[in-house]
Amino acid sequence: MSSWVKFRFSHLRRWREYAEKIAKATADLEPDSEVYVIGGVAEDRITVLSDIDILILIKRKLNNKERKALREEILLRAMDAYELPFDAPVEIHIEDEEGAKRFFELSKKVIKIL
Repeated sequence: MSSWVKFRFSHLRRWREYAEKIAKATADLEPDSEVYVIGGVAEDRITVLSDIDILILIKRKLNNKERKALREEILLRAMDAYELPFDAPVEIHIEDEEGAKRFFELSKKVIKIL
């Protein structure tokens, strides 16, 4: 197994730790939010090309620009305050209740964090 593959899997094995760091950062910025792990990690379908899909359900509507800014704020907060590695393979999806329904309907399994 190549060193890159080992390195990648070492990150993916830490999915819960990384999701908790994202959840803490999210709670700092959006206290009424909910954080879930979805996708392949939640469904135990991890491959070397996987990422850690994190769904953040917020209680207010955001436009695309606000959503992008909040995603960046959460990642920076998670790195600065909670030591999320800068190269953690996380993909953050920020949705309001209506948008989150689609993710819940498509997901075979979701894991609520914190």
